[in-house]
Amino acid sequence: MARPRDIRFYDRIDPNDQKNRPWLLEYCTNSRKLCEYMEQKGAGSTARFYTINLLTILYEYLLESDIMYSDSVAEKWFSERQPHIKGEKITLDRLIDIYKFGEVQPIHAYPFVLPYTDALCPMWKDLLTEYLDTVDHAERTKEQIRNCIARYLYRLQSWGITVPEKITFDVIESYCQIDAHASDNSKVRYTYAIGDIMNYMADKGLCIHGLAWYPYFRMHNRIFDIKDFADDQISEIEGAREIISLLSAEGFARLIPVFLNDFTAAGYSDSPCKTASYVLHNLLLFMEINGLNYSKAVADVWLEHETTYHHNGNSWKQAWRVIYLFDVFVKEKNLAINTIQHCKSLKCEMLPPWCKTELDSYLKIKKKEGWSVSTINMIRSSVTRFCEYLVCSGLTSFFEVSPEVIKDFNLNDRHETPEGKNAYNVRIRRFIRYLERKEILPFGINEALYCASEKREHIVKTLSSEEKDVINSKNSSANTPMELRDTAILLLGIKMGLRSIDITSLKLSDIDWDGQTVRIVQEKTDHEIILPMPVSVGNAIYRYITEGRANERTVSPYLFIKNRVPYDKVGRSVCRGALKRTLPARPDDRSGFHITRKTFATDNLMKGASKQVLADLLGHRTTNTLAPYLLLDEDRMRMCPLSLSETGLLMKGGRYDIV
Repeated sequence: MARPRDIRFYDRIDPNDQKNRPWLLEYCTNSRKLCEYMEQKGAGSTARFYTINLLTILYEYLLESDIMYSDSVAEKWFSERQPHIKGEKITLDRLIDIYKFGEVQPIHAYPFVLPYTDALCPMWKDLLTEYLDTVDHAERTKEQIRNCIARYLYRLQSWGITVPEKITFDVIESYCQIDAHASDNSKVRYTYAIGDIMNYMADKGLCIHGLAWYPYFRMHNRIFDIKDFADDQISEIEGAREIISLLSAEGFARLIPVFLNDFTAAGYSDSPCKTASYVLHNLLLFMEINGLNYSKAVADVWLEHETTYHHNGNSWKQAWRVIYLFDVFVKEKNLAINTIQHCKSLKCEMLPPWCKTELDSYLKIKKKEGWSVSTINMIRSSVTRFCEYLVCSGLTSFFEVSPEVIKDFNLNDRHETPEGKNAYNVRIRRFIRYLERKEILPFGINEALYCASEKREHIVKTLSSEEKDVINSKNSSANTPMELRDTAILLLGIKMGLRSIDITSLKLSDIDWDGQTVRIVQEKTDHEIILPMPVSVGNAIYRYITEGRANERTVSPYLFIKNRVPYDKVGRSVCRGALKRTLPARPDDRSGFHITRKTFATDNLMKGASKQVLADLLGHRTTNTLAPYLLLDEDRMRMCPLSLSETGLLMKGGRYDIV
């Protein structure tokens, strides 16, 4: 006897379900139409099985979730369904066709699926052909691009959009929501293809450029709506709308490729070039979505909001630099590649007038006394910390400061080390004495701020003979620009005793090649010195200048510059890095690059240099500050001790007694 045929879901619909869910009848009717269509077209048993199987699974999902069928619901369900079986997507497309048009469309016909390209209207077909003529890829890759774009254009066509002018951000968003892909790689390929064809349309003036970048930044979760900004940020942006002279978004878009060309030509590597493109196009998208024109104020507010999406501070600094350079480019039509310092507002600026007035007056005195910038900054930081505590304690004047307040500040002021606490307290105590002299505070109240620890004596650390030999051997074998720069820096420290800040500030004009001397004004002391330049140092510097320095791309007056754009002077960390790269096995004992200066002083002491000569070589004004730089000469010290008999001291009872 023949096996009875299974009753399909659309033939056994429950009347109660039909009553409670009216949409079920339409779903069952359309599913029956699709199955009958497959039978009429002569589909084999496998194709018919896959068709009824997908329709049944979707039916059960809708019932279980109690969700009414819609095209968007079906496509979302399909995109989340894993794994996909071959033939399921075309079945869903045919079902959607029946819902929309009452019959399966030619592009989804069985058994021959019409290519999307053949189903496009003349406008889209001609535009796609024109674009593909500009693409320089292998035929297989070009065919993949054709299919990706044709699929996108056909979807627009099915929505009644047959000209680029009708494409909006809402249209792109709708397409992104329903466009399902079997893999992430496929999704990325389609996203790039859509962006390329939209860019082509925008360049022809058929639509705005932001549309081309919407799918890409949507994929990276970088679509920013002004409604998500803070109230003060929205107010600042809305205020910028009233400025008529701002650069339009389309004008901004036209400047981006010009800026990027100059940016690349300046010598920037691939990473900053990609960052520049990413940042500017994301800002463009933000402006066009929210109907904004370009201004530095708008860009700064956008960047401030965008900061929350950066996982590290360095990427945000790169974005900030791009915005800064682009703004200069807009104003001057020229790319500035010099170093840019992102200045943060000082904490002291937030102090109330009664604090800030006295602090500013005190700092002016210190500047007149000739203190260095670093020392002034340390004084400012220390006193600001003290003033912040006073304000937080509810004080409204220095006249209210008492010894108890100063003691409480000292107890609550935390530092990593006692030495660090002392360094701050010394400067705060001097500020309090200044207030005492002005009779704002009672005389002697500064004594309430006691020291955290006594000054400690440290054993002077210098480079060993083996480490100096390694540096000399690296000097002989250096070939790359970084190696040549590192050896020249290290020899300036070991052979001439220069501080890292003086090495990085050294200019080409400071070197007298004929006289074999280096003339500098020390950054720390503002004291000018002229030092003899050893032959080994001169040779290392010469090799760096001729073989490692980017002379043809920079006009920087400084000797040591970066190896890539913007080719400006290096920072002090480069000196420490040079020591670390040359001696990677050396323990990190906090001595840093300054150990080369101590090595220089100790080596000259062992050669018989007097204290005055050492002070002159180190640039010290007196000999009283030499102790921290000198590792005592043990060999010659052993020649100095006197015998006990000569001193009149005798050993008795385990100690020395005087006879």
